[in-house]
Amino acid sequence: MIYPRPFIPPTIINESPKARAKAKREALVNLREMVRYFGLKEVKGLLADIAKKQRGNKPDKPLDALLLAAYDAAVAINSPVTRTEVAKDFYERHRRQSVHRLQSVRAVEKRLTRALQDRERKAERERWLKAMLHGPNLIGTR
Repeated sequence: MIYPRPFIPPTIINESPKARAKAKREALVNLREMVRYFGLKEVKGLLADIAKKQRGNKPDKPLDALLLAAYDAAVAINSPVTRTEVAKDFYERHRRQSVHRLQSVRAVEKRLTRALQDRERKAERERWLKAMLHGPNLIGTR
């Protein structure tokens, strides 16, 4: 019996043409074994299930940008404003527009929370990269 080999996703360190070719060879061996065991039709079904796009709402970047701008403006005017208040105000102002499909105040608040988290993650990543670039250089030191 051939045991399945673990698939190691490529990283910056192990991404090379040789590593890619090896991963492809190992994947082909695994697929051949799967076809022998399950049959071609079932393996195609499994691959189709894996390849299906994730269902759900796609991000609406223009709406997120509007929402963040509304939040930033509200914070500039009144510092202790909450996300719920901003979402309620935004929903009341924009719910009639056919461009943006707003379902409820709660949905707008969740969208605002996700947009703020995304913005914070991007800022944290930028701070980390800047710190790594300006940090002490370990090459050539004793």
